[in-house]
Amino acid sequence: MNAPSRTATAAAALSIALAFAAAPVRAGDDGPIRVEVGEAKGPVGKPTELVARLTIEKGYRFIEPPPRGNRVIELSAADQQVEFARRVFRGKTEDGSVTFRLEVTPKSAGPHPINGVFRVSYVTEMGDSYHLRHVSLPMMTTVTGIE
Repeated sequence: MNAPSRTATAAAALSIALAFAAAPVRAGDDGPIRVEVGEAKGPVGKPTELVARLTIEKGYRFIEPPPRGNRVIELSAADQQVEFARRVFRGKTEDGSVTFRLEVTPKSAGPHPINGVFRVSYVTEMGDSYHLRHVSLPMMTTVTGIE
């Protein structure tokens, strides 16, 4: 490999490394978003509500980007014993937070781990400009079926 090609390859590798270093902050990191997900308990075969709430630090604010808004996607149950009323649940922005209300139905008794992905957008003001971020955060909790 000649010198210009090695230089171009090194520059590309550095660009990729910097892009990953600047990746969106996820729950558990010291980012501005805090995730609170409740656990749902309800009778087997009957819908119950699962509530999740995302809050954000001062200096940031959630926005609702068109057309999709803030949402929970890619919902699944590890044991396939939970039904979801929809594939996507939209969040409602209220009082500086985003609240999600998911309708879930346990298919059998006992605890059933579920997961999904929050897709939310927020801005921060820096001087005379706003900086927009779109992030993906994991959602993990349990739905318990009661007989």
